[in-house]
This record gives sequence, C-alpha cells and structure tokens, in this order.
Amino acid sequence: MKKNHMKSLLDAGKPVIGAQLRLGSPAVAELFGCAGFDYVIFDSEHAPQTATEIRAQIMGLSSTEATPIVRLPKNDPDLFQIYLDMGVGGILAPLVRTAEEVERGGRACRFPPRGTRGFGPDRASRYGFDTDYFEEADNQILYLVIIETAEAVEAIDDILAVAELDGYIIGPYDLSISLGLPRQFDHPDYLAAVDRVHAAARKAGKPTATSLPATGCTPESFREALAQGHQILLAGGDEWILESVTRGVVESFARATG
Repeated sequence: MKKNHMKSLLDAGKPVIGAQLRLGSPAVAELFGCAGFDYVIFDSEHAPQTATEIRAQIMGLSSTEATPIVRLPKNDPDLFQIYLDMGVGGILAPLVRTAEEVERGGRACRFPPRGTRGFGPDRASRYGFDTDYFEEADNQILYLVIIETAEAVEAIDDILAVAELDGYIIGPYDLSISLGLPRQFDHPDYLAAVDRVHAAARKAGKPTATSLPATGCTPESFREALAQGHQILLAGGDEWILESVTRGVVESFARATG
C-alpha cells in the first residue's frame, strides 16, 4: 500500500502544508500536488462536489506525493465508506461537538477489531492488486476533525484524547459565530478558545494546526506559525488564490487606465 505522505511527515514530527479545493478540477488538483503541497482537501461541505468528481481529482493527484483528504458535509460514518474505498488518505469531519461523535468517526476509519469499517475497497486497494491493503490501511488513514463549535471547545480535552483522532483544523468563521463573536478574530474570548484547543492538543500529543493566507505569505509567515509549534498548516486553496490574483490584475488595470 502506498504510504500516506502527510501522515509520514506528521509521525516524524515534521510540519505539513496543505490547501483546500472547491472548484472540482482534476487538473487543478494535480497542479497543487505538483506545486509541492503535502496534502489537499477536497471540500464537499461548502462546494457541490460529488463522489465521482472527487474520485477524478484523487486520480489527478495520484501522480504526486500529496495526500488527498475529503471534507465531508457532516461527521457521519455512513458517508466515510465510499471515500475510503476510493483511496482518500484521510477524512476531515466538520462540526463535531462531543468525544463520542469523534470516537465513532475514528472507528469508522479502521477495520475490525480496531474499528467498524466494512471491507470492500475499490480503488484504495488498487482494484485488488494491493493484497496487503487490509493489514496496512488502518495505519495509513488519517481521521481529522474541524473544531468550530463552542461545544467542541468545552469538550476539547475529551475530544483530543480520542485515540483514533489524528488531528484537527480550526474553523475560524463558524467558531467565532458559535462563540457569539462573528468574525471577531482578535477578540480575547475567541483567542482564548483557540489557545485552549492548542493546549489540549499538546497535552494529548496531537499536532496543532493553524490556517494562513496563501496570497501575500512570506517565509516569516510560516516561521511564526512554526515557532508557535504548529505542525499542520493550511494555506488557502483554489478559490481564494484565484480570487486574489484576478482581483489584483483587474485593479492594476483599472489604476493604469483610470
């Protein structure tokens, strides 16, 4: 079985850089992989991406080392199966609130006796040519969650203590809204909630995560995040980068002709 590039780096204590894709293009997925991103998230929560379209993007990414992660609409183990069977390297589940939810999700990513995943891999086992898939898959799949509710922050020690959870990403917009502080990312209460999540991760021995803007980033941007101990870095994605670049082109043209 092909090693999970993102997981290998995390296990070695190294940082990883990723991006999130919404536009559904296999060529764009391949481009991000060729650029050198360690992981790519395919967002099916906020973008109209079908399982078939995501499979095509996973195949586009397969010529690169980047690990494909699928972001699902909800933390529903019944949704995990088809994406695991098509060969994603990990599941990213949103809007979790309790350790019990997270434990169910983590177990759905592993075969018995460790978990509850049913056996029937398709592309994941190279259509049957990978005869070691069953024995190796449990240790090559990542289960990640998005911390974006006040309830999850309250339960964060129990959530991050779940053995089958590999890491998390903070959803800043939904978390700020859930805290009653919409988009107030500098508010002391929001910052305290984020710090509480990171502290719980360090206590549990899980990698901490942060998001950075892809456009306008500098080496210093990353050095600051790394100095804070973050290991999972998420830097924009297709929509965000295209929006910024195209806006800049048009604004420059307007200034030149205005």
